[in-house]
Amino acid sequence: MGSAQTRRQLLARGVRAGAAGAAGAALLAPASAQAQAASETERLHRLLSVELLALYSYEHVLASRVVSPHARRALVPLLAHEHAHVTVVGARLQALGGTPPAAPVSLAAANRDLAHRKVSERLGQLQGSADALRLLLAIERVATGAYFVALTTLSDPRLIRLGAEIMASEAQHQAVIGDLLNHGNGAMAVPYGLVQGMQ
Repeated sequence: MGSAQTRRQLLARGVRAGAAGAAGAALLAPASAQAQAASETERLHRLLSVELLALYSYEHVLASRVVSPHARRALVPLLAHEHAHVTVVGARLQALGGTPPAAPVSLAAANRDLAHRKVSERLGQLQGSADALRLLLAIERVATGAYFVALTTLSDPRLIRLGAEIMASEAQHQAVIGDLLNHGNGAMAVPYGLVQGMQ
């Protein structure tokens, strides 16, 4: 009888331990989901920060009249794309409860952000169309790199799809700007097949 009682006690302990483990897993699951959401919110915040810098840079370059009329015609649609990127990434960030980053409010602020991201050209110091195009090309590479990194950390399928779509758009922008810089030499303009951008 002592042996049966011991087995019963062991079985009861096992059931209690299993229930406790299941309860613990249930408690950890929301924490894991919260951590995932926090991580995705942080990543979207970073992506939106890059997009806001790109948008500010496009607006400044196009307002400064430093680019040729031909380049301007090619860049205006890219500015519209950047507006769309800011809108959609900002909406996703807010849907997750995140707060959008501040957009650059001055040339000095934008240039500090450009320097932080290792872009050598500076707004307000562009000497011509080629300088402006090199700056925009560098920003597009930074944006592409930001999405490349984000795609390795995002887990929400909708955010992964959005990130992939915008990354492809940024790579297309690189091709357009590269074509302008290389005077129609497509071989020099197209990004590498495995685009990773600047990270």
